[in-house]
Amino acid sequence: MPIALGTLHILVAIFFAVHAVRNGRANYWLFVLLGFPFLGSVIYFFAEYLPEMRHSRIARQAVSTVTSIVDPRRLLREARADFERTPSADHRARLADALLEAGDAKEALAHYRACVSGHHAKDAKMRLGLARAALAAGEPASAVQTLRALFADEPERYAGTPALLLAQAQAATGDQGAALTAFDDALARHNSVETRCAYGLYLASLGRDARARELLEGVLRDSKLVDEHARVLNRESLDQARAALRALDSR
Repeated sequence: MPIALGTLHILVAIFFAVHAVRNGRANYWLFVLLGFPFLGSVIYFFAEYLPEMRHSRIARQAVSTVTSIVDPRRLLREARADFERTPSADHRARLADALLEAGDAKEALAHYRACVSGHHAKDAKMRLGLARAALAAGEPASAVQTLRALFADEPERYAGTPALLLAQAQAATGDQGAALTAFDDALARHNSVETRCAYGLYLASLGRDARARELLEGVLRDSKLVDEHARVLNRESLDQARAALRALDSR
């Protein structure tokens, strides 16, 4: 056990030594780290490594994730407090966003509808929020209507995530023909991992296994060609694609 622990101390010290060299730290850190592996690593961690990591994108994401686990409704409480203090349209929209994120789709939908009932009736962001909430609340036809109206007013919005949202809403209405057309449009406008995965899942649910497999296998194949950051961002879609392919294999 002492030998294993000593080896671990040395490996940690080497890791920090490499970090020091790559990031241009003073040469004395090498002496500290390699001469006193355990104590040197502890000092380096608090003096150099931790302050740098605190300001990195990954560290900020980690803090956000931990916060959401420890206190998942914090943002919702803050948004509600701001709205109760100052019931502006912006604060209502922020509250609706927080409610939707927290899974309270029905209340979020009520707030979004209030947002677009006045001066912000044509606000694209609020209308997209309204559509997302309507779909989450089990009112896909309302989501389709909202998105169609938005795209008629602002055709340039018919792209990316909104195009995929329309396809998912059409699928939820049970209109298979409209859903397939919308998914084809979404794929043409935004050939993303999320879009291809969602389309593949929908096709699999219809029993169109060959095309579903083509899309899902393409998602996994292409994921090997991108960096780790992209894979992390698309982890949910990649996991869904793997699960769907396993389900197809077992049919």
